[in-house]
Amino acid sequence: MIQTSALQTSARHLRTLALYPRRSPATLSILALLLVDGFVVGHLMSQARADHLVEAISTNLDNLDDHPVRVLAGSLLVADVHGTWFGNLLTIGFGLGVCMAFLEHRVGALRAVGVTLLGHVGATLVTAVVLVVAIRDGTYPQATRHTLDYGVSYASMAAIAAVTPLLPRLLRVWWAGFCLLYPFMSAQWYGDLPDFTTIGHVSAALIGLGSGFLFVGRLRRVEPDSG
Repeated sequence: MIQTSALQTSARHLRTLALYPRRSPATLSILALLLVDGFVVGHLMSQARADHLVEAISTNLDNLDDHPVRVLAGSLLVADVHGTWFGNLLTIGFGLGVCMAFLEHRVGALRAVGVTLLGHVGATLVTAVVLVVAIRDGTYPQATRHTLDYGVSYASMAAIAAVTPLLPRLLRVWWAGFCLLYPFMSAQWYGDLPDFTTIGHVSAALIGLGSGFLFVGRLRRVEPDSG
């Protein structure tokens, strides 16, 4: 009986995996792009060229001031080559591979891609404002202006938060709380102000939450009898 149940569970997981490309094609395309880019930057490029590329696409204040569109787009296409294996698994595997795929399946590819892009761009712009003000008043050191900041973590956090209204009602408050509080677990504090990446992840979570409830609310008005 236990063996039969295990086989049925395995078969169900395999069917879900087989349906993944049809249910979430946009997410699968993004994952494939990140995989290829990560392999090229991390293994095919020389260390010097990889470092130069990362510096060129980093959304620090100098790059945003000089070529904002290029860095906003480029920083989203390369995974954190300096990140840990677990961190990239959480960011790319869970945030995009699971949450964005689920969001795409439920609300459509355009909305799923839109919320991740909005999370990335919106959170980056929020951090830019915070950086300008905090460096000017001496809260952040001047070197923060040149700190590397690239990758899909803001987009991932937005996707994780955006699925909140699609979860069972009892889980929604806990899930939203996790999304908003998790970034503070690794925060570095400058007086009363956390580091700018923590602010960016919290901003991305708020963008994801707002977008998720907006999308699901519209979806329910269009399909009042669904669920």
